[in-house]
Amino acid sequence: MEQLLFITTSSIASNPRLVKEFESLKSNYVCTVVCYKHHDWSLELSEKIKSDNKEVNFIEIDRKQKFLSTIVSKIKHKVAIRINPFYKNNYKVCAFASNDKTAQLLNVVKQLSRDIEFKRIVAHNLGAFYPAVWVSKSQDIDLQLDIEDYHPGESLYFNEKLEKTNRHRIMQYSFNEANTITYASEGIALECKKKYSISKDVYQLTIINAFKRDDFIKPIATEENVLKTVWFSQYIGPNRGLEQVFSAAKAHSDIEFHLIGNVNKEYVKDIVFAKNVIFHEVMSQSDLHEFLRTMDIGLALESEKADYNRNICLTNKFLAYVQAGLYVLATDTFGQRNFLESINFEAGKLIESSLSNELSKIDKNLFIHQAKINRWNSARQFSWEEEQTKLLEIF
Repeated sequence: MEQLLFITTSSIASNPRLVKEFESLKSNYVCTVVCYKHHDWSLELSEKIKSDNKEVNFIEIDRKQKFLSTIVSKIKHKVAIRINPFYKNNYKVCAFASNDKTAQLLNVVKQLSRDIEFKRIVAHNLGAFYPAVWVSKSQDIDLQLDIEDYHPGESLYFNEKLEKTNRHRIMQYSFNEANTITYASEGIALECKKKYSISKDVYQLTIINAFKRDDFIKPIATEENVLKTVWFSQYIGPNRGLEQVFSAAKAHSDIEFHLIGNVNKEYVKDIVFAKNVIFHEVMSQSDLHEFLRTMDIGLALESEKADYNRNICLTNKFLAYVQAGLYVLATDTFGQRNFLESINFEAGKLIESSLSNELSKIDKNLFIHQAKINRWNSARQFSWEEEQTKLLEIF
């Protein structure tokens, strides 16, 4: 069988979109995934994904084990930042300055590409774009870029004078070499097409990050007198719109507010929580989906301080809520508004003033068991089974 190479600067578990891709293709191709091993919440979940996909070749870069190459890569990152003002248009300098994993990932895929002849390389995350372009050009193979986020619109944490420009240059240079570009939301696709010069020969399509249809079991009946809301993410911390939850919890003692994720202790240390705010640790995807069927309302919240990417992306949590049959209360972002307007059933509504006010006037008939089942059934129209057909058509 022909060989496909997937590369990312993240761990497997923190990139569920990548997982769905190689799981869709592994029966027709030999799939190799180069990723990172993170010693955090994702470690156990990544091991489970590997165990479930034994036919896939996983090459995990463990920075605790690859100490020397990690140090070298970080030094190259620091040097690139130093010389960045003098080489603003240099693709390699911009790439190395943007991510301290890029140089390390490049060395790994260079060696790999000498040993294996690949049909196509698929890059996830901005830090993987430069190594992917290098392999594509050196092997003369197809290059596919997956744009799950609009990277220039994400928050800046270092090299703030030049990092946004670096991201734009990496995107444009990479797009110049790509054969295929996939986008995770219509908002991201529109923004990229507006910002960058993309050849008409490049195949572009939007593949939303939907979950598999059978990942979500029919909702169960919940206690009629207790509404249960839920919010989940990898981390519970600032700039996530959670202040609305804490405020609403104090005003609505008859509603439960379930928060799932790793708690940022610094963020919560001075907050006094109402008793109806209930914390849960990060769950595996299957456990999370099982938990969602016991809930009534999914909270798709964004902070006013959130970066521009959050306005145009479509988050995993938003799609999970819809597919689970929950009624979604969502911050008015382009991505969430566009999706709610594009489907042919009432999956939720945009928050007009505050979460607390929306909960005060919400129609309780939306949460009777049959209403939840109706939403769950309607949402089956945009499952991963539907979206993956677009992916399969590319190969």
